[in-house]
Amino acid sequence: MSNTIEIRILQVFTESGLSRQEFSSKINISNAVLSHLSSGRNKASLDLATSILNEFKEINPEWLVLGIGDMKRDNKELRIDKIKSKLLDEIIKIKEDYSKNILQLEKLLNEIKDLK
Repeated sequence: MSNTIEIRILQVFTESGLSRQEFSSKINISNAVLSHLSSGRNKASLDLATSILNEFKEINPEWLVLGIGDMKRDNKELRIDKIKSKLLDEIIKIKEDYSKNILQLEKLLNEIKDLK
């Protein structure tokens, strides 16, 4: 095998410092899948790559899938992703709060109308 996605996945495993069991468990695969990747018996799936990218945020997706660039994303990219995630969470919370407030206002409006 030349520099394939399977080899890059094994590099992520090695760099993680986790045991084979810990790594497999973390990305929801069996030890056998990892062994089969090592031996060249199996090819990596998109689901496997996605699981790795979800669990190891520092891994550069272009590097893992295409072999382009460095293995790890730079800190600026990671900070931007964290900020985006936090902002999206805040927007969702504001939207939920807004919906609750609208319901409360409608209820109060109806109570006022009932007083007439």
